[in-house]
Amino acid sequence: MGAATAYQTRSPLKRSLGRTDPALATEPMIGEDHAMAPLEPIVAASAYVAAAFGLAGSLIGGLIAGTVSLRVARQAREAAERSWMRDSRREIYDRFLTNAQKLLIACEGSASLSESIGAVEDDFRQAYLNFFEVYGVVQTVAERPVVDAARVYAYRLLELARGGLEPARFERVAQLVRFARHETIDAMRTELGLTGSASPPKGFNPFAGTDLENEFARRPAER
Repeated sequence: MGAATAYQTRSPLKRSLGRTDPALATEPMIGEDHAMAPLEPIVAASAYVAAAFGLAGSLIGGLIAGTVSLRVARQAREAAERSWMRDSRREIYDRFLTNAQKLLIACEGSASLSESIGAVEDDFRQAYLNFFEVYGVVQTVAERPVVDAARVYAYRLLELARGGLEPARFERVAQLVRFARHETIDAMRTELGLTGSASPPKGFNPFAGTDLENEFARRPAER
């Protein structure tokens, strides 16, 4: 029974060949399962190659994603640092300009007195200290154009603060102090990304069109 079953499961061609040559009946034919046996290592190798390409793709994708994430994080950090520096400079420049104006007013007040008054001298001394204290900070955080403009501004104020100037000379130096303030403000505006100049145009007259127009035009000190 077993031999008959094995004979029936053979292909018709093998059965016909087996009648003439029994050895041929046991040989695998083209198209049968045993004929595909030599391709099995190739198929297995192909699977490994595909897996290798998949792994390489994952690694490259992860590397690209990591690089992009690091770059975005660095750009965000740099933007935050620039924003912090800009805000810090605004605060420092505000203090600098405010104390410079206070020192100029204190110098003018002290120069107008015929004799020393304790309260006025105290105000002058405090204004002097406050200004030169913040002046050093400006030199630390500002870009070079602001540093240069602030230096001119400070030294002209220092000339007034030393005292002993004749009235005409004092008025001229005070005028140059105001010009230096305008130049410093423009340098600060440029550094902070603001457009346009804050300096008054040449021949500026706030009383133009009024009965005081000619009187103001004759004033030597432009503010």
